[in-house]
Amino acid sequence: MSRLLKLARPELTSLPPYVPGAYEPGFIRLNANESPWKAPGDPTERGLNIYPPPRPAAITQRLSEHYGVAAKSLLVTRGTSEAIDVLIRGFCAAGRDQVLICPPTFDMYRLYAGIQGAEILRVPLLRSADSSRDFALDVPGIVDRSSERTKLIFLCSPNNPTGRVMDPAEVDRICRAVEGRSLVVIDEAYQEFSTTQGFSELQARHEHVVLLRTLSKFVSLAGVRCGALLGQPELIEFLGKVLPPYTFPTPSIELVEAALTTDSLQISAERTALLRAERTRLATALTVSPLVVKVWPSDANFVLVETTDGERFTSSARNAGILVRVFPADPALTDCVRITVGRPEDNDRLLQAVSSKEITDGD
Repeated sequence: MSRLLKLARPELTSLPPYVPGAYEPGFIRLNANESPWKAPGDPTERGLNIYPPPRPAAITQRLSEHYGVAAKSLLVTRGTSEAIDVLIRGFCAAGRDQVLICPPTFDMYRLYAGIQGAEILRVPLLRSADSSRDFALDVPGIVDRSSERTKLIFLCSPNNPTGRVMDPAEVDRICRAVEGRSLVVIDEAYQEFSTTQGFSELQARHEHVVLLRTLSKFVSLAGVRCGALLGQPELIEFLGKVLPPYTFPTPSIELVEAALTTDSLQISAERTALLRAERTRLATALTVSPLVVKVWPSDANFVLVETTDGERFTSSARNAGILVRVFPADPALTDCVRITVGRPEDNDRLLQAVSSKEITDGD
């Protein structure tokens, strides 16, 4: 057994996988209890009367090329959320194992750990008066708090909701310190909006590093729910036993294939460049709003803003027909709002709503 799988739940590593009925083109399937007819109005090429592939091999291959990894090192999941869930289920036994998170960060790490019954260790990000250093990783704290029971350490870069990219040198220090006892999971859901390289090179140096990617933001497929988990082949094979077959539906497979064509990816790249420019414009313009105290630097498709009055800011935006994200349960983000970068006209509408003369006058 590899060093990685020694960290997994032993009762799962020995669990025989489910073997679904085979599918071979040109053969009549009388081995899967499916309907022999397509449903009326079924627009798919494969047919919704037939189960989707147990694993979507076509988009696995396409995504592996897109991310520059071998197909055997990639597991397609329903968004990064399912990747987070399957990792926690595969490595954390209820009441025994731990998950370490660094709040404020993506709240699904906490939720899935809680559902699984894993203990949650919190090592908050470090605060600083210097915006460029604010919300940095507490490397000594992470190393000191983690132990042999800490099976997964979740880091998000660019981090949601702060927008900050984690320092590669600091992440490398964490990886070296916990090697042999923890997986380091780096959630790169917003990587395409950053000008940094990401953590693929660090993963090449450390076999216990797992990367999470998604098509929800970059290629505008949040409604399709397509994510990817990148890791060592033995890890992918193991997690394939934990993840049930047929989870990725046929319409989603066909939509993802269309979105990963050369022409489609070019459009996505152009839109991403526009969003980066709009992110800069929006952040600069927000600094002069009477309701804004601070706008943090961001490498994601959103900006985090500290306001003078969070309720007043959100109500001003709502009156203009705009919703922004608040974090009432997080004391580190009191009066902070996260604003997704929209189309230029959407951003103009928000800026007008929170910078009007009525707000300045207090009317």
